[in-house]
Amino acid sequence: MGFPDNVLTRNEEVRLHTRPHWKDAVGPVLWFVVFLLVASILVYLVPSDWGSAALYTRIGIVAVFLGLIVWLSVLPWIRWQSTHYVLTTHRVIWQEGVANRQSMHVNLNRVSSVTYNQSIGERLLGFGDLKINTADDDDVEWRNVPRVDKAKSALYQLIEDNQGRPAQQPTDGT
Repeated sequence: MGFPDNVLTRNEEVRLHTRPHWKDAVGPVLWFVVFLLVASILVYLVPSDWGSAALYTRIGIVAVFLGLIVWLSVLPWIRWQSTHYVLTTHRVIWQEGVANRQSMHVNLNRVSSVTYNQSIGERLLGFGDLKINTADDDDVEWRNVPRVDKAKSALYQLIEDNQGRPAQQPTDGT
């Protein structure tokens, strides 16, 4: 799911577009594999001499595990795929969701400070959390940003490039 260009204003360009670190997608993939394996084993272990009860038992196992796969694997995967962290020449954008979309847009001239946090494990895997404080106290927090130090540097460069430019109002109603 790519970032929709229709939220950009005239003469606005995307300079950084990322999503949360790939480690957020590992859990849903592992749940998928584990549940598929366990469900397959359980369906195989249902004795055939149970007659019609074997069929209903197998259908019940498949239904339960299908529900677990959707809840613990498919939905988190979709959430990860639909989360966008975007820096443009005019704004900082955070967007998440497919059916129910949440979005926050902050003009670069409203950014007052930027900090990031990385534990030692996060440094080894190359991600961290980026907190963007604004003059309006509408703070934006990007979680598990890949190469968070480079994202912070890119944001500071955009702020520096944006100084002296008049504030642009988004045309998409946000």
